[in-house]
Amino acid sequence: MATVRIILYRPVIEHMRSWEGDIGRSVSRLADMIAAAQRIQAPKKTGKLVASIAVGRKTRAPLGIQVQVGASPSQRKTGYAYWTSEGARPHRITPKASNRTGYLVFFWPKVGHVVRFRSVNHPGIRNPTHWVMHGADAGMGAWR
Repeated sequence: MATVRIILYRPVIEHMRSWEGDIGRSVSRLADMIAAAQRIQAPKKTGKLVASIAVGRKTRAPLGIQVQVGASPSQRKTGYAYWTSEGARPHRITPKASNRTGYLVFFWPKVGHVVRFRSVNHPGIRNPTHWVMHGADAGMGAWR
């Protein structure tokens, strides 16, 4: 019986698990492609969300390498990007405790001037677009 023995020496394995190796460079390219595709898919109401989409810090993990891609990848909290992608239920918005006036103050395009309210009822986001995953799928499709 013919057999083949494959031996990978530790320096080769470490090189494959690093960001400098072929796999790391390929994953880095994939992360860039996902970020670009997410910028295309994301809602562009003001442009701030699209501007926040980036490739996060590249790190080593116990089993290899890892990177986060998306809107503000260094933040751990759920924010505007998540809710625009996944949708939100109707909810009440009130001023933060640090707001000394106790009022929400903002320009309301519908009435054409600045308004002040103690609270507002947000209608929610009824039709989630899932732009985060659509962007990831498109980026992975382009990477192949």
